Amino acid sequence: MGNIKRYYETNAAYFLTTNTESNLPVFSDTKNCKILLVTLEYFKLVLDYRLYGFCIMPNHLHLVIHPFGTYNFSYIMKMIKGSFTRKLNKASGKTGKIWQKGFYDERIRDELHLLKVLEYIHNNPLKAGLAMEPEEYIFSSYSHYFQTAHRTNQIIEIDKPVL
Repeated sequence: MGNIKRYYETNAAYFLTTNTESNLPVFSDTKNCKILLVTLEYFKLVLDYRLYGFCIMPNHLHLVIHPFGTYNFSYIMKMIKGSFTRKLNKASGKTGKIWQKGFYDERIRDELHLLKVLEYIHNNPLKAGLAMEPEEYIFSSYSHYFQTAHRTNQIIEIDKPVL
């Protein structure tokens, strides 16, 4: 069975989720989270996309991105996953896959849908027992949207959508 082509609509935001290979907790190590954040920020500049939200979980990643240039979200994910894999393998002296093949994508239909997706990804660490409140989990975009006692992650900038 061949690969099914993804539906891509220009000038639209997308909710993307990708898992680690064998659901290994690659992102239980904060160093790996920081490497991923640097990778995301770099490719925002190179591949022309806005990042509206993210949450790095131990074995998966949630992103809300809005491509606005030449590249679609499939190419953007390919570059992020490939670059991160090369960096992590080099840093750890290992070889092999870090990510499962493919990813989940969902087009953001409207402002309400965007807010629901952001709420979902920001509450994901609570459901997994990683934090008691969304602001406690530093590897999400929550603190970029809300004033919290916890410091905003300084590695990455969030492009807040105009609602």
